[in-house]
Amino acid sequence: MIGFTSAVGLAAGAAATGSALVGLYIGGHAYRGLRRNDDPSMRYLSIGMILLFGVTYITALVGQGLITFRVVPVRYQNVFRLLVRVLQLTGLVTIAYSLRVATRE
Repeated sequence: MIGFTSAVGLAAGAAATGSALVGLYIGGHAYRGLRRNDDPSMRYLSIGMILLFGVTYITALVGQGLITFRVVPVRYQNVFRLLVRVLQLTGLVTIAYSLRVATRE
């Protein structure tokens, strides 16, 4: 029988995996829009969405897996957390910049 903490951890891992896949799907559609229109604002929007919705979740998932399976010591958990937050901020700033570029045109 799976314990409560194991079930919650498994559900969190499944949710993170699903979020990463959906995020990459959304970012892929933004990239396809860029290829159709070749608009600079779409370039920044697609990069920001891929960073925000895809790369951050994959980084968090991989980091959690490395820590859970003791490949990386627990003391590096905050390093992964910082990396995810920096990636999120970079994605948001890139999206905000895309909106700024779009309003200038």
